[in-house]
Amino acid sequence: MAVLTAGRYAREFVRKPHALRAETDDAAQMFGVRVPVRSAPRRGDAACIVPNCGFVVTARFENELIAACILLEKLCMTARLSPRIGTPKPLAAPLCLIEHAVYTKKYSRPSLAAAQGEERAPEAQNVPDLALRESVIAYGRKLVENRLIQATWGNVSARIDENRFLITPSGVDYDRIRPEDIVEICISDGSFAAGQRPSSEREMHRRIYAARGDVRAVIHTHSAALQTFAACRESLRTPEIDAPCAAYGVSGSKKLAESASEVLRSHDLCIMANHGFTAVGADLATALSRAVAAEEAAKQILEVE
Repeated sequence: MAVLTAGRYAREFVRKPHALRAETDDAAQMFGVRVPVRSAPRRGDAACIVPNCGFVVTARFENELIAACILLEKLCMTARLSPRIGTPKPLAAPLCLIEHAVYTKKYSRPSLAAAQGEERAPEAQNVPDLALRESVIAYGRKLVENRLIQATWGNVSARIDENRFLITPSGVDYDRIRPEDIVEICISDGSFAAGQRPSSEREMHRRIYAARGDVRAVIHTHSAALQTFAACRESLRTPEIDAPCAAYGVSGSKKLAESASEVLRSHDLCIMANHGFTAVGADLATALSRAVAAEEAAKQILEVE
């Protein structure tokens, strides 16, 4: 499927367009190295920029198409507003190609299967910690409602006790997550039951819980204004907000987990370079409110229209 689209910042961008480089992991996963300028799309283009017209976006299923359109608008927003805080730091081309391959062949597989109508196993009975699992699902959907994530990027976790936490699964759309999809992780060693697919960022969550006994919830977002700070590798600081920028690490990598969790040892908020944002709290409501407040602060600094 394909669509011709242009959001608020995209309409302005296509008047004098240039190729858009992947400045965040999710953009690299969706588009590869860049979104080119063309008079017409070519075979293999995930998207292209048509001058004075808009973006032609292709996708394998509806939710992927929506996510691609949101990501393009975010890239155009960063191109337009980033001079107010810094300069975007595009990701290296080889890394972008790897990220794109991982997304198309692995990460997006559950969503693609759902779009193709493949049946899921019947719901499990007697799921442990059911109330907490349902809360994790509910707050994942709140991230979508508050426009803090797109598609399956972003994740939510909640501590069960000093030894365990629950986290959202990898690559499953938030409107399809069931209680049995939520994965229980051991804090001491990161182990989980065979056959489950926890979020690729589980190691970051694990390290946060191991380091901070006061944290009972972690929310990781990919919201538009904070993504601009992440693309520029800039911290967000106001009288009310203190969110240092952690060093870059590839999505799901040990380096990303180490750099973000190190910041979150002494802070409740963290910009993740070229990636996203993480907030922690004593409960899910607190973590979410902090993520929302940080996004609003970022919008004010960028003077989002």
